[in-house]
Amino acid sequence: MVETLSATVDKAHLRAWVPDDLRWFEGHFEGRPMLPGIAQLLLLVQRRGIEVFGPLGREHRIVRLRFEAVIEPGDIVDVHLERRPEEDGLRLQFVVERAGTACASGAIVYRA
Repeated sequence: MVETLSATVDKAHLRAWVPDDLRWFEGHFEGRPMLPGIAQLLLLVQRRGIEVFGPLGREHRIVRLRFEAVIEPGDIVDVHLERRPEEDGLRLQFVVERAGTACASGAIVYRA
């Protein structure tokens, strides 16, 4: 479940609940499941960016990617997105945090 807390033309603050039964948790890792980094990028950043801002273009690169804290089943996370124009595309900057602690941050650069 995702709730939009605020959104403007170029910025959004979303809150997402991470379901216990996500297939991404299978085998990652037994005894202490955690949401893989690729799932965080796809589910919490890219998909939400498209929902809020519309089509972003073709993924070109990921910059300044940092995974700092584990996201576990049942966690509630805040997703902060900011869309910035680039010379031939745009940059989607993001921070995913749980209770004020950064879990992931960086930017995805898209080309038109």
